[in-house]
Amino acid sequence: MYNSLKNTTMKKLILLFTVALIMQSCNITVEVSAYTDYDLTLEQKNNICWTSDTTSLIGLTNDGRIYAVNPNQMKDLLVAKEKALVYRWSPYEMENVIPIYFVQSYCNENNIELYVITNEYKSAFTEINNVKNPMFSMNNGDYITDIADKWENKFYKQLLGNKYKKNNYFYYFENGEFVRTEDEMLNEKWKKKWTDIEK
Repeated sequence: MYNSLKNTTMKKLILLFTVALIMQSCNITVEVSAYTDYDLTLEQKNNICWTSDTTSLIGLTNDGRIYAVNPNQMKDLLVAKEKALVYRWSPYEMENVIPIYFVQSYCNENNIELYVITNEYKSAFTEINNVKNPMFSMNNGDYITDIADKWENKFYKQLLGNKYKKNNYFYYFENGEFVRTEDEMLNEKWKKKWTDIEK
């Protein structure tokens, strides 16, 4: 019986030691991206700028880089703008993706600042020249999860509060205050444009 107990204790110690070694050797960093873009070029990877919490977004220009930001940085930026539209650009999730160039054109015509927040890097780099302002992504380093859907929800809930609904992609702000979603209106405008082209 003593030997049996001794063997069981040894097995438990070995298992515990193995688990501790595995956990110690795992260097999990949420910053490397739940965006799941493993096929980025070296140049594209170098053009993702991970900002610190204290980095101001005011005055940034579109220099071809994507800036990973947090909700508080976005709030500070939006407060500085009389009218702004945040486009939660999610090309693989949206049923009908409204092109960024079309949204930028609408914003230009209506004196609205457009800020695109992407959740996908590869496609974003192909669209970066279609926006006037820098393109942003979500800095997921603040969230204790590497599941993209969870930290995206947390990011937008921090930005919009209880008004955030996952099925919306366009958020209109005035002086930093969220006013309304613009999904329906922009979808109608986009449909009308295509109807006019087909005539």
